[in-house]
Amino acid sequence: MGPRKSNTPSREILEELGARVGYVFDMRMTYHRSLDDDEDPHPEDPRRTYWIYSLLDRADLLRLMTRVSFDEADLMQIRRVHRDKYINILQNTALMEKASLIEEQEKYDSVFLCSESFYCARLSAGALIELCVKVSTGILDSGFAIIRPPGHHACRSKAMGFCLLNNVAIATEEILYGRLADRVMIVDWDVHHGNGIQEIFIKNKSVLYCSLHRYDSGEFYPANEEGSLEEVGREMGTGFNINIPWVTSGMGDGDYIYAFKKLIIPVANEFKPNLIIVAAGFDAAVNDPIGECNVTPECYASMTSMLKSVPNSKLVLALEGGYNLDAIANSSLACVKALLGVKWKAGVVPEAAVYNGYATLSETEINGVQTGRSVYNKSWLAMPDWDPEFEVPWSYQSEPSDLGKDVVDQVVKVHRKYWKCLQ
Repeated sequence: MGPRKSNTPSREILEELGARVGYVFDMRMTYHRSLDDDEDPHPEDPRRTYWIYSLLDRADLLRLMTRVSFDEADLMQIRRVHRDKYINILQNTALMEKASLIEEQEKYDSVFLCSESFYCARLSAGALIELCVKVSTGILDSGFAIIRPPGHHACRSKAMGFCLLNNVAIATEEILYGRLADRVMIVDWDVHHGNGIQEIFIKNKSVLYCSLHRYDSGEFYPANEEGSLEEVGREMGTGFNINIPWVTSGMGDGDYIYAFKKLIIPVANEFKPNLIIVAAGFDAAVNDPIGECNVTPECYASMTSMLKSVPNSKLVLALEGGYNLDAIANSSLACVKALLGVKWKAGVVPEAAVYNGYATLSETEINGVQTGRSVYNKSWLAMPDWDPEFEVPWSYQSEPSDLGKDVVDQVVKVHRKYWKCLQ
């Protein structure tokens, strides 16, 4: 296949207009894989990152972005978050045989290990660190981290929920340690509560953690009470932990947009973060088999656009969960369009996944999978289709469900004492 031709704007023009968006990606992250039967892929499929990268490439968006090079996170960076004993266990997995790896992974909740797992986890954390540094120092305005294994469940001393190292927490600590930011806001829209991030920053007033997740009275994974709305932070961090715990499946665009407009964006404007990191799981997307919610690509783009508009703040999205390959690819495409300011209907238009389930196709069949639809010809990247004021899709005006509205209103009531904007 020969090189594609298009009248893509030059990097100089894009920088002048403010579209300085970076990304990180490395095929080596696919080395982390389950040692179980390959004919039945694990939900945290090694192809997840490639599926996203492939769609962004075919949508001609990657050449509007800056690919950021990176190294693995070093042990000092990891130790700011994780305990030495746990790090040593992960290091030792590189020398284990299959039987020992399986024995070790069974000590944790919903984790798989192979001899390359710790290396891939270090790559994932290191990639996010470098992207956040580039954004925080002003070299870039925003970024998208196509990384795995995910991290938001990983606690200081244990792996869980497909997560080994807490990528977002490690990057946040690096930014704060390097004094590249005084205040970091973490928005976690993965359908599962990021219990690891919460544990790490529960007493830290420099980090505002906001999570939108299925809670189901504590029955939805990680199946504890840590994700309840009453968990508001502790000691100096009181008021800086905001949980929005959905009570059931089926939550959709209107619920998330209402939470953003009513709570997350007002609090962000009052907190005044220098950097916003999104723990961007896409398992609340339409037809994700685990999340069972109904968030569309339009909604993900809208939420990205709203966070991008927070004054004097930079924005980085980091992949977490999401187990329908079409859903995570199209949702990521939507978010990247919002970061770049590319018009919604230009080029490949993101679409919600049309099937429910994990992808079981091989990489050679990827071109047959639903990956958005193109409504313009290949010259769509002409300058008139670049819009610094991103055209917010229809979901911005979606109405919340009664259940969703009630949850958000309860959270607002709980946090009213901590935030003037909610009073």
